[in-house]
Amino acid sequence: MSEISRLRRFVPAQQDLRVRLRLSVTEFLLTPLLMMLGAVALAVGATLADMTSPAWPPGVRDAFLRLFPHENLVAMLRVIATGLVTVTTLTISALLVAISHTATTVAPVVFDQFLRRRANQAYFGYVAGCATYTYLVMAVSRPRWAGVGALLAVVLAAGALVLLVFMAYVMIDQMRPTSVVRSIQDLAFRARLRQLPLLARSRPRPLRDGESLPVTTRSTGYVVDISTARLERLLAPSGEDVEVSFQVRIGDLLAYGDTVARIRGGDEAQRRRIAGSVLDCVTIDRVRNADVDPDHAIEQLGNIAWAATSTRQNPDVALASVGALRDLSARCAAAGVPEAEAYGGPLPVVYDDALQRRIVAALVDLVVVSTSSRQHQTCAVALSTLAEILPQLPERDRDLAVKSLQRALPATLSHVASVEMGRGLARLRAAFDTIGREDMADQVRDMGPRLVRENGLDDDLVDHIDDHDITGPRPFRFR
Repeated sequence: MSEISRLRRFVPAQQDLRVRLRLSVTEFLLTPLLMMLGAVALAVGATLADMTSPAWPPGVRDAFLRLFPHENLVAMLRVIATGLVTVTTLTISALLVAISHTATTVAPVVFDQFLRRRANQAYFGYVAGCATYTYLVMAVSRPRWAGVGALLAVVLAAGALVLLVFMAYVMIDQMRPTSVVRSIQDLAFRARLRQLPLLARSRPRPLRDGESLPVTTRSTGYVVDISTARLERLLAPSGEDVEVSFQVRIGDLLAYGDTVARIRGGDEAQRRRIAGSVLDCVTIDRVRNADVDPDHAIEQLGNIAWAATSTRQNPDVALASVGALRDLSARCAAAGVPEAEAYGGPLPVVYDDALQRRIVAALVDLVVVSTSSRQHQTCAVALSTLAEILPQLPERDRDLAVKSLQRALPATLSHVASVEMGRGLARLRAAFDTIGREDMADQVRDMGPRLVRENGLDDDLVDHIDDHDITGPRPFRFR
């Protein structure tokens, strides 16, 4: 069998269709579909009530028909059915227009967050359910019936109009960049908490040396989840003799043949047994799962800030994203990782937690990209945020962050010698002193005079800037 024929076996059309269906259902369609099924059940109940209406007591039936004439209700059904479809169409059109206006900064994130919000799903499900209910009642309505189903359709339509007012505000609020940033920030921290069982039960570095058996994937997609429960069942027979060292993290994009894990320790039979089943513990999908992937949210925040910083736009969006990254780093550092016993004990599994490194990388990118738009405010806030994060990092992550900053700091010389830049450099210098990197502190200290010379400022102007710095720690003098 040729290589092409073998590869085709792993991407059948039926499997691709199942993946698309599962993605659409889990991302958006589940809640609307459930509400539409509820509308169908309600239509069946209303129809049964109408079928029994000829047997109602004459006084009750006559009073009902006088209050709600059957002809009027049937006419309302036609109006309601058309109006609900129109409202749904206008709502979707308004959403697309709003996204197009934010296309330069947060459009993909807005769309992703819009689909995942339960309130939006419930609103579309309610409107679609009302339309489904109305069409079903129209199809089975009879002149001799009292019109209970039609009256209920009027009530549901009135509720849809009330919800339309609230949803109009909610949709507009969701388009605000600050709302998008806050939503991503909350989502990232919740995803971090859901990731704690894997982090608590795994180890950061391998304890076993020697020969390893690589495990490669035949799937293409993102690592969505790694199940500790399945790993526990798989590794139980071998105990601590065999170690599974994951070469990927949740959120990584895999291609055919990529190494997912390496199996070390034990005998060859044990390694082969675990290697044959370890991929069953890894979920690979076409899109990332923001519910258990905090790195995805960090990349979204970084992309929003990058887009706002690389162009000559209002820096508020970038500053809000930097603030969210700072808050997320502080929360995750304060929460830490619980003991493994809280989730069932440690496992012989190696998994690299790179959340803080991802945050640092996003901030360093902003320091570099800010040179294209000359947004010194964003660069200064990014430097101040890095200064607060550095002392909290583990030693390995701290060394990588310092190396990244060492390469990126020369980019700050293209900015103006503003008060904000002075404050940011001062905080970064103090952070380097705190972690014992005097060489980097001296490098930052020497950047002050260079920044003044690059901008052609004199000492009097620099002293004037220093004297009026009353909003935070005094920056060092450039002289």
